[in-house]
Amino acid sequence: MTNRNRMKTKSLILLFLLMAGGCANSQKTSSELLNNIFTSHFKHSIISKGDNLPDFDRKKDSINLFLVALHERIEPKEFREKAGWTDEMLKEKTQFLINKGWLKNDGKRFKPTVFIVTDNQGKELYNYGIPLAKAIAESIEKEIPDIKAKFNEIRLSDKYEFDSMSFLILSDVLLDNWQIMEVEASYLKKENRPQRHGKFYYASIMENSDIGYEPFGIYGNQYGKINDSTYMSIYGNNRIVVNERLKNNSAFRDSIYDAALKLTPELYNFFDAIAKDYKPKLLMILNDYTDYSHKVFNETGYSDEIAFEEFFIWWYHFLYTSATNILAKEGYLSIPEGGNFYYK
Repeated sequence: MTNRNRMKTKSLILLFLLMAGGCANSQKTSSELLNNIFTSHFKHSIISKGDNLPDFDRKKDSINLFLVALHERIEPKEFREKAGWTDEMLKEKTQFLINKGWLKNDGKRFKPTVFIVTDNQGKELYNYGIPLAKAIAESIEKEIPDIKAKFNEIRLSDKYEFDSMSFLILSDVLLDNWQIMEVEASYLKKENRPQRHGKFYYASIMENSDIGYEPFGIYGNQYGKINDSTYMSIYGNNRIVVNERLKNNSAFRDSIYDAALKLTPELYNFFDAIAKDYKPKLLMILNDYTDYSHKVFNETGYSDEIAFEEFFIWWYHFLYTSATNILAKEGYLSIPEGGNFYYK
């Protein structure tokens, strides 16, 4: 397929998705949208380093829902009535969020400055990401024989089964935990993350219709300190329920810890090496689709609220999750029963 035909195909896909996705919310009244916002669950996520974190309660007095409502183009006064705020509270909360760098006023309307995605929008973002996710999955498929050969060459196969670790290797190592900071540094090329109240971080508010799992089934990492020398890590999309059990069930906690993969120096070095080997290929795909990504950014309306870098770093989570699911469907990796992989 020629480059011109590829771009034509991408444009047709995008046009179809925009036509299909743009009608769902347009059929709902602002009152129906508000009812949905107040009865939905939302998860707040931050990408940061060190103490670069929000210094306020993002859920206090429903200010998070206020941001979602503004994202949905609901008038502030309509939200005030639904939330039971007074005019003074509306003014106070609006100014508070502006001061914290979570809200702006362009002279036409108030706009959130963090990544917000509702259930319908999340589904659309997955659809928009199909061309990239397929390209990423196909490129990883080509890498698997070489990765397995290196796995055998350094005799890791004497101690470990590649297939049992395939989810960690092909998803977490090649696309997420060992890679996402490289994507940020080498693809987005921003020296600093967005500055908010003197801190630098990316922030998101995502609707979560499947309460036990991560919003939209996105895979991600979580770390917890076990003792002075050991950290426990969970990679997957079923961390919410597991976290509750880990806190409240010592027997379950011990069983998870005992069964978790021990990340030895030789394993870490192998992971690090294959992530570095794959990095240029991943970056090439992202760069090839840059025009398409910017078009998605503009056509979804996110360009009216946030910078491309903030949009893309969160959309990338949808992309690598989708690529992971494609690889699983085609039998190249096995997602653990329960959705999580544990290592220490």
